[in-house]
Amino acid sequence: MKKTLPALFLAMFIIPSFSFAGIKFDNLNINSENKMLYTVTQNTSGIKPYSVLFSYNLHDESSIAQNNLPDIITCYPEYLNSLNKGKKMQVRNRYGTAVYDFDNNTLNWIARSAILPEKSFSLSPIITSPDGTWIVFMRKVASSTGELIIQNADTKMYVILDREASYSYTNLPVKWSPDSKNFVYQKNNSVYYCNPEKMFKGIQLEEKYRRIGNGKIQNVQWCSNTNLAYIDSDIIYMIDERELSSLGIYSNFYDLGKVIGRLPEHFDPDTMEFKINSAATQMVMVKNNNFVSYYNINSVNTTDYVKLLNYKSYTDVFDGSYKFEILWPEFSKPVIWTDFISDSGKTSSAVYLFNEKNEIVNILSVEDSTSNAAISPDGKFISFSSGNSVFIYSVNPWSRIAEIKGEKTASLCWKDSSNLCIGGDQTVRLYNVPLKSENYLFLSQCKSATWDKLSKKIIALTDSYEEYFVYDEVKNVWQKIHSCEPLKAQVQNQDYRIYKAEAKNARYDNGIYVRHLSGKVNTFALYKEAMKKSAPKKKIALAFDLMNSADGVNTILALCEKYDIKPTFFINGEFIRRYPKEVKKIASSGAEAASMFYTCTDLTVKDFEINQDYIKRGLARNEDEYFAITGKELSLLWHAPFYKSNKMIRDAGSQAGYSYIEFPVEEDSIDSKAGKTLESQIIPITVGVKSDSEKNEFYTKLELLINSLMDGDYEIVSVSGL
Repeated sequence: MKKTLPALFLAMFIIPSFSFAGIKFDNLNINSENKMLYTVTQNTSGIKPYSVLFSYNLHDESSIAQNNLPDIITCYPEYLNSLNKGKKMQVRNRYGTAVYDFDNNTLNWIARSAILPEKSFSLSPIITSPDGTWIVFMRKVASSTGELIIQNADTKMYVILDREASYSYTNLPVKWSPDSKNFVYQKNNSVYYCNPEKMFKGIQLEEKYRRIGNGKIQNVQWCSNTNLAYIDSDIIYMIDERELSSLGIYSNFYDLGKVIGRLPEHFDPDTMEFKINSAATQMVMVKNNNFVSYYNINSVNTTDYVKLLNYKSYTDVFDGSYKFEILWPEFSKPVIWTDFISDSGKTSSAVYLFNEKNEIVNILSVEDSTSNAAISPDGKFISFSSGNSVFIYSVNPWSRIAEIKGEKTASLCWKDSSNLCIGGDQTVRLYNVPLKSENYLFLSQCKSATWDKLSKKIIALTDSYEEYFVYDEVKNVWQKIHSCEPLKAQVQNQDYRIYKAEAKNARYDNGIYVRHLSGKVNTFALYKEAMKKSAPKKKIALAFDLMNSADGVNTILALCEKYDIKPTFFINGEFIRRYPKEVKKIASSGAEAASMFYTCTDLTVKDFEINQDYIKRGLARNEDEYFAITGKELSLLWHAPFYKSNKMIRDAGSQAGYSYIEFPVEEDSIDSKAGKTLESQIIPITVGVKSDSEKNEFYTKLELLINSLMDGDYEIVSVSGL
């Protein structure tokens, strides 16, 4: 059923998981017309703190409420998306959703929070169709599930595709055809296709007749506007777009499409991804985020195994990787972008190409990247940020096209194949690639604001530019101004005095107070919420147990860096001996490292005698092996393997100087893990245990768990920080 809900995007900002942040007011200024300016900054887990400039008219002589909201006049680009074939750009942040119109140069908020969002949150991902006509997003309904929704970007009509989809903060189970006519999506371990035009007109086939086959979204890949590759077990099919409707009806009786090859192993969508070029002659397979294979597809004998073009394992090349992006320009070899954990324990990125011998070569390393990498609609360019610059590279041949300097970047998106939208830390700009020119659209944030003495317009300074920017109140945009006469900031005029003072609400660092100087003499808080008493945040720790597998360590380190969390790793000696590289990265990352004894043994078994001396020597050996690899000491925290201990074991550890950590509660889902286990203050997560699906779930869905804890008003700290 189609529905219209203009404020649907607002729900995307109210429903997601939240964490309380310290709200700080600053840069107070008031003019003779009783208009005031001020900035609000929030320290937010997972998102860089930024300030927002507000304008408010004090004539109402009352606190801010839902019916007299201040104007938000800067717009930080946490996420940018191109809409309506490049005619508009959507800007999303914790305050709501705004849309920039390129035709008339205006920025309008289409949904915004009614009051200051005390609970800051991770934004849900969205996928726009290549032409920007359609938007697919997830609306969260529980800790680990959400509604998968497609919406018309212009009319705001929407359809719910799946009411119980697995929720993710990074990926959506949807892939668009390059021409935006069709998309495929995952639902209940099956893959379906959809034509959005037909769906919204009510002439689309029932979903059961649009089923392509078993699998997940990783089982399918668009090769061109009309060809969809689908892998079933070890067989690769190519499906013509025109066959979808008829083949979908008979999918239970006949195989879909044409067989074009056979894989040397069964395809596992949980650990593997693939990409096929537009001519369907070559294929790249990525396994476990660190093994890359490059294949040739036999176009004559289509039942043959695909032929391996690279004869070397690339696991060492991609050591530390946790995310891949494969770009495949026309008439060229693939380009691989990877995010990885460096030897320093921090996130980094790199670009790889296949040379003439089909050997993979690192051609670029990207440090200090603060935004997503964005690919132009025609696939010819890739853009990314590094430090205070944005780089644009041609993919075929690989060469640098431009470096745009000036400020750190929060997000990037392409308006079209010639124009890049740069969501900077201070400004949002449009860069024209052929002309090598840029145009300022609006401000992301500012360091101070006042009024121009002559024009009475609001002007602002940023950290990155010496010139002032002037605000257009009608269009809600900013442009550089070459000459102005800024009024000196003041906190008092003929009617009011405004000042900052302590707030009673623990979620506020301070509050703004307004004192009336004429007529009735009174003082009121500009935001009443700052005066409400609140309980302090509770603390919780994530404890990762490392025993016999390193699967997931890189992802855990990346997420902890993203959310500014200090985790605690309980490291067994077997892990230290098997995975010294991962141990070094954990030590370098600044995480807390604790002991889980020197061997993977149930210390309570009766098969052989264990005494206190054995426990002490086992703990000492683990310390020495950790120090030999990292040059650092383990913290004096420990627990026995498998959490199995007795009084003798714990007393021995205590005599060796250790504090024993117990985990009394085990749960069976993300939702309960974020709820019932909180009594223990420590949540244990076993890493890499493939045979135990329950425990394996927690590290693979760590981001959901983190946000669920934030939703419960918990501050995530190390075990020693409790």
